[in-house]
Amino acid sequence: MTEEVDFLIQRIRDEYGAGSLPAGYGAAGEEPPLELIDRADVENEDDVRKRKGELTSHNIVSIASVDESTAPIGTEYDHDIEHVAGVRVEGVHHSKYGFIDEDGAEGAPWSSLVRLIRRAILRARTYPETGRPNVSYTELELANTADQSDDWADYYRWDTDVLFDGFERLP
Repeated sequence: MTEEVDFLIQRIRDEYGAGSLPAGYGAAGEEPPLELIDRADVENEDDVRKRKGELTSHNIVSIASVDESTAPIGTEYDHDIEHVAGVRVEGVHHSKYGFIDEDGAEGAPWSSLVRLIRRAILRARTYPETGRPNVSYTELELANTADQSDDWADYYRWDTDVLFDGFERLP
């Protein structure tokens, strides 16, 4: 697991809880179960049929370290650094024993769950420690956002890339 993945998992964990969604599942203030995982630990993540089975016990937010690039800046030896982490939110409609329901009676409204995850990532104006000397982040943004829920009748999926932009000061 990278520091960026750890950071995103912790941010979402800190934001998700009682009362974070406008309409909850079950008892008042009780949120649908949410599993936060590092996609590096998951096998066959693109097998939708298998994922639907997993999604009957909880909604899933999976995060993966995707890419890192550097480019020299200025006349010194410093580098602009960009790290990309992919975030995927998945759920199944309550009629298929999942936890997504647009009216909020039998699960979380999909749009509210996605908004909550997005807000959790962007809300804190802090950046993760990189675990590397002389490297720090100065900006965080979302890119390549895609809601793929329309591709399936009862399976919901939203993907985005989180760009950590910063610099590396080289001696």
